[in-house]
Amino acid sequence: MEDLAFLLSQYKETLKDTHKLLERADDCYTFDDQLKSDKKIIEGIIEDLEFAISWMETGRRPGNKRGIERLAAYQRERPFDPLLMQKYFRNMDDQLYEWDDHIQEDSITSWDKERIEDALSVLSKREKEIYLMSRGRNIPYSQIAKYLGVTIGTVKTNIKRAEAKISQQITESLFCVC
Repeated sequence: MEDLAFLLSQYKETLKDTHKLLERADDCYTFDDQLKSDKKIIEGIIEDLEFAISWMETGRRPGNKRGIERLAAYQRERPFDPLLMQKYFRNMDDQLYEWDDHIQEDSITSWDKERIEDALSVLSKREKEIYLMSRGRNIPYSQIAKYLGVTIGTVKTNIKRAEAKISQQITESLFCVC
């Protein structure tokens, strides 16, 4: 940590010196091509020093709107574990959908099955079908849209709506709270 503090102080000192150098270059009244070229180089050095100092002080790349810990991939929350959802889908004893060709497996406990069925009970028929296609079978949105004859936006909207309903049901249901 001391090395970083020392390095940061050196960068700041160099930045001050470089600003003074740029001021001296500005004070020169002769504007030939060499002086303009030198000023551009000095301005580039100042920009690089400010970028490096900002990075060292904040611990993240300057100009990013959010840090690595807040990337969209980390913000996505699934109401259910995707593997549990797939096991539930394979455990279903009836073939509700024409696209469904799974072979029934006994891979989840009856308690998990009850919890999932309770959470899915709040979905409309269409939302449930799209949700099971996406989360139960891992079918891409584009293929779901093509198969059902809807747009990808409709699929995304239904998934988002289904996840919101499931999340709410999980927080309010007695089956899912335990």
